[in-house]
Amino acid sequence: MIILLDIDGVLIRNHAYSAALKQTVAYFARRMGLGEITLTQSDIEVFESQSITIEWDSSAISLAALFMERLRVIAEPANGGKPTQPLPPDFWEALDEMAAEPVSIAHLDFSAVARRVGEATPPGDLPSHAALALFLEDLQGLPLNSGKAQAASLLHHMLADCYNIDHAPAMQIFQNYAIGHAEYAQYYGLPPRFESEPLLEKLDRTYLNAEMRERLLAKRDAREVYPVIYTARPSLAPIEAGANLRGYTPEAEIARKISGIDPVPVTGFGKVDWMAKQVGLSGRDLVKPSPMESMAAMGIARTGQEVESLKAALAVERGDHLRYPLTICASETVHVFEDSPSSLRAVTRAVEKLNRQGLNLRLVRHGIAPEGSPKRAALAAIADLVHNDVNDGLEQIL
Repeated sequence: MIILLDIDGVLIRNHAYSAALKQTVAYFARRMGLGEITLTQSDIEVFESQSITIEWDSSAISLAALFMERLRVIAEPANGGKPTQPLPPDFWEALDEMAAEPVSIAHLDFSAVARRVGEATPPGDLPSHAALALFLEDLQGLPLNSGKAQAASLLHHMLADCYNIDHAPAMQIFQNYAIGHAEYAQYYGLPPRFESEPLLEKLDRTYLNAEMRERLLAKRDAREVYPVIYTARPSLAPIEAGANLRGYTPEAEIARKISGIDPVPVTGFGKVDWMAKQVGLSGRDLVKPSPMESMAAMGIARTGQEVESLKAALAVERGDHLRYPLTICASETVHVFEDSPSSLRAVTRAVEKLNRQGLNLRLVRHGIAPEGSPKRAALAAIADLVHNDVNDGLEQIL
């Protein structure tokens, strides 16, 4: 039995990422001269219900929504249709100019933004790219006297490459908050934007109770189950690739430590991104909701071989033949625990691909969402079972 365990919302009460997301949006609202504006927890849950589950996307989309709202208010006839001059081409200089000319906005409906972007995002595409297309279209409808071309350029800067720490402003601020300024400098080799404590270590807690943790590890030791943590969180590069590679942060590994299941292997964005770069791709092309990562996770769960599992999964994704370590997964039952409908669909596609090559896997999809969560209905549409938390689900299969 292979068990795929998501982190945020499943193993971890992700207070840190929610706090970092709220602080990131508030940071940019202040820098744009908009005052204290940020997301609510309900807004964040709506983003997630729309399968916008990676904070680098949701923070960038929220940043761009703030920018568009500022432009809209300025363009109102009562405000004279300003600005009369374009903003500077440099993003950070543009923020300084905006801060020098504060604008009052009463409210921004981030939930409505999330729903609009979610509905416009084709399966497999990045929400930030869908948002960019929407906001560029909106920009053309604003009665600005000038500066549309520069505003479009700034939107591209916010949304076109929001997984690249060297270019993505929302990612830079979010990571500064999430891992803290010292770790930001250590892992990225960049000067932090400000001093901050590491929110991941301060705020995150595990959903996994002590009894269930011990049962899971005992059955793993007995080779009755093969659990693996699989996540879109940043992670270190594959074990075989070596340590201290720039840009690979141990956020998935921190969650594993908090959950107390250190022997369980991890696959995360860092490992997938490393593999992607070996073949001229981007990690965002292969991380979940791509089925490639969940296929790799199955091989890693069974063997612990990270690079070979990633290679084998990429081969299947490209239509090549099935090979070890995936071949050793034949006839297994795969249980996946997720709080994201898009990720459950990705695992479904992964199992379908592998079964077309004769693996004969059985998939059981476990949705995780507490009663009253807006995610519960969306999960019920794809999951075989929906549980209040991961302990309830593991109780049924262990």
